[in-house]
Amino acid sequence: MEEYWRWFMYQTKILPEQRVKCLEYFETPENMFIAPAAKVEKAEFLSEAAREELLRTRTAGELSREEKELQEKEIDFYSMEHPAYPARLREIPHAPCGLFVKGRLPQFEKEKKKVQAAAIVGARWASHVGLSLAKETAGALALEGIPVISGMASGIDGAAQEAALLAGGASYAVLGCGPDLCYPRHNRGLYQMLETGGGLISEYPPGTPPIAWHFPYRNRIISGLSDAILVVEARLKSGSLITADYALEQGKDVYAVPGRIEDPLSQGCNRLISQGAGIFCSLNGFLTELGITNRNYENLRKNELTLEKTESMVYSCVDFRGKSLEVIGIETGLPREEVLTALLSLELMDLIEEKSRYYYRK
Repeated sequence: MEEYWRWFMYQTKILPEQRVKCLEYFETPENMFIAPAAKVEKAEFLSEAAREELLRTRTAGELSREEKELQEKEIDFYSMEHPAYPARLREIPHAPCGLFVKGRLPQFEKEKKKVQAAAIVGARWASHVGLSLAKETAGALALEGIPVISGMASGIDGAAQEAALLAGGASYAVLGCGPDLCYPRHNRGLYQMLETGGGLISEYPPGTPPIAWHFPYRNRIISGLSDAILVVEARLKSGSLITADYALEQGKDVYAVPGRIEDPLSQGCNRLISQGAGIFCSLNGFLTELGITNRNYENLRKNELTLEKTESMVYSCVDFRGKSLEVIGIETGLPREEVLTALLSLELMDLIEEKSRYYYRK
């Protein structure tokens, strides 16, 4: 029954890998709820604190309290036996036994296309280039009906999720705290957008604070919900690499954006590539790899941009990393004066920026 699964997931002192042992030992959450105290005490794979919490909360009053709390906070609960629980999550190691959700869960077709959801993750303290790339990729995915999965963290995660929602798509955040808590706090606007434009998902019950060790565990759910994972920027010691490791363990496709070897924000991505991750060379190339035509995004850009021929040539030449005026002139074959005029026009349309003197990027 759902109420016993819910109670089981309210046991916050039981770690994800210990939940598997609990089900092997007790067989069902209901059996755990009614088991003799002596049997609970013999469950030595649980900490003493976990056993004490388990025994203390095995009451009808606790079941009622949990149900009331979820109703008041507008949170739904789905056990791994619930028909709405994502089937793909049941297949991963240490699958979450239940999910607390504000908003909704992503829906997946049984006769699936190649990609039904993609994760975009990366550095919290990201570069302008990384943020721009994450936003454009997320927006393109959204326009093709591909929801973006991430962790609502500062930097790449939040930028990608906001871009997906602003493009009219769906996005789902997997949290390292209870779904009723907004972390980080400055992402309150994004949190509210996700509640209506997708969902806030957690294996932790409401009120659970954002504890450091929760985040590596939640990363297995981000990758578990996704068919492909894109790491935009990552240091060598990065939570994004943990997500990538989980993805590889789960048999998912992993892609990374390459960068300069001396750039700390690129070193994690470069390591992934050296280990066999797919290389993100361009947005169109990435979408083609995923089996996506990108027609909707291309049509939108054409409708948005009414550019003159020279402006179009210059815009196509400029990339996210930036190019000098001289290089743009060589690659387009246009006179310097025409290139400068086109660059000024593109700047006024807020399509590019002059990062430093005569050095431009999208």
